[in-house]
Amino acid sequence: MKTIKIAIIMAFFFLAMVVGFSFSVWSWVSEMSQPVMKGKTTEVNIDQGFSTKRISTVLKEKNVIRSALLFQLYIRFLAVDQSLKPGHYSFTGKETLAEVIQQLLKGNQITVSVTIPEGTTLKEVAAILQDASICKAIDFMEEVTDPGRLGKVFSDWELIPQAEGLIFPDTYYFEKGTPAGKVAERMLKLMKHQIDKIFITKLPQGLSQYEGCILASLVEKEAVLDKDRPLIASVFYNRLRKNMKLESCATVLYALGYHKQRIYNEDLKIESPYNTYLKQGLPPTPISNFGVASMKAVACPSETDYLFFVVNGKDGGHNFSKSIEEHNKNKKDFFEIRKKQNEK
Repeated sequence: MKTIKIAIIMAFFFLAMVVGFSFSVWSWVSEMSQPVMKGKTTEVNIDQGFSTKRISTVLKEKNVIRSALLFQLYIRFLAVDQSLKPGHYSFTGKETLAEVIQQLLKGNQITVSVTIPEGTTLKEVAAILQDASICKAIDFMEEVTDPGRLGKVFSDWELIPQAEGLIFPDTYYFEKGTPAGKVAERMLKLMKHQIDKIFITKLPQGLSQYEGCILASLVEKEAVLDKDRPLIASVFYNRLRKNMKLESCATVLYALGYHKQRIYNEDLKIESPYNTYLKQGLPPTPISNFGVASMKAVACPSETDYLFFVVNGKDGGHNFSKSIEEHNKNKKDFFEIRKKQNEK
């Protein structure tokens, strides 16, 4: 009889322990499942290939969840280890553990807009994308210059072009953390679409589409006012026809690799295939990206006898001339205007 009583007491004691342990576990799970309730939004990047443990560690370090262990246990219980989507996420701190996991399963990624201005170089585009957290600059440069990708997008061209200048300036919408290859291909394809839409017929003087792109990049960098673009294009075409060097200051700046407010005579002597003061014809590649207005100017330039142009020093526009004498006078006028502006 005494033995039975002891057994009953032990059973009750064991049951009490189980109930107590279960209650403790339940309380811990309940507490750890609650929102962190922090006061500000936190952005978290989940890269492709992150393990469940790595994801839980990142979320805990970012104070998005209360327990990395419970996150891992919950994921295993749901059997969705392979279903969590990479990307860039935004959490307010008001999400429960279940809601955090639901976002990761849905792929609730942040979409941002990024504007690529006309006249930017490939490296500048890469920096803009990195600053917007879309992709790393070094990854973008690697993907956008890949000959396989360029050959695929520009498959109807006789040669595989260089990527410089072939990013269409526009406002794009990407998810943060978008693979660099996807970003590069979308931008290149948009440029090719615009080229095919504007360079419909043969370009003047038999220029190929790629040569038209090179010329459009020069027009883009030289022009400020849209009304000047067809005139500047006509100057370049006229000089090409007469086998004159293009003598574009924009190509000298590209050869130098940095911007200067004023170009000196020694700058014009820099040895580079891009220096059109020394080299005949077009430079080997575009020197920047270019917009629709510059492409239209190349496709349909003004009909002029102009061979020279220089900034007028007033509104960003240019003065055009047919002879070196006129050109020298226009340059003299410009220097006088600039001198007076500097004296103010």
